[in-house]
Amino acid sequence: GGTGDDTLTLSGQSEIWRTPMDMSSTVTAKSDQLNSDDLLGGPITITITAVKATTSNPDQPVAIHYAGDNGKPFLPCKTVRRAIISCWGPDAATYTGRRMTLYRDPEVAFGGMKVGGIRISHISDIEREAVLMLTTTRAKKAPVRIKPLAAATITEPKPTAPTAPDNALAL
Repeated sequence: GGTGDDTLTLSGQSEIWRTPMDMSSTVTAKSDQLNSDDLLGGPITITITAVKATTSNPDQPVAIHYAGDNGKPFLPCKTVRRAIISCWGPDAATYTGRRMTLYRDPEVAFGGMKVGGIRISHISDIEREAVLMLTTTRAKKAPVRIKPLAAATITEPKPTAPTAPDNALAL
């Protein structure tokens, strides 16, 4: 019989069931926004559904809502906002439907300590890699590379030949 902990006991032997489990969902930060710890499991590609101004934090005045954000929008820092503007222009109304891949950069510092932060690796709607000189600390700039993100592939169902309904009269 089972013991409730994915262990099956047979004739005194214990065998652990080998069920795959993605551990990244167990370390999601409890927050009202996407943060770098949410990306410990790896990068994510988001599709923007809305961009709104926020008033709660003057350092993060923009909320980027995306498909599947579960009420936790991406609040980009100034460096990331500069990168987005450099790639897409300043009109946030044009961002809806565009996509970007976000990753956790462990080198991002805050208050002199490396705490990790969210950066963009790929972005849609650009023709070639963008190399931007962006501020990394108050006195230092460094190149930031953002690669083009391939268009999303939408698999359309293949049309099938029409078939007669089950209740059709046989001729």
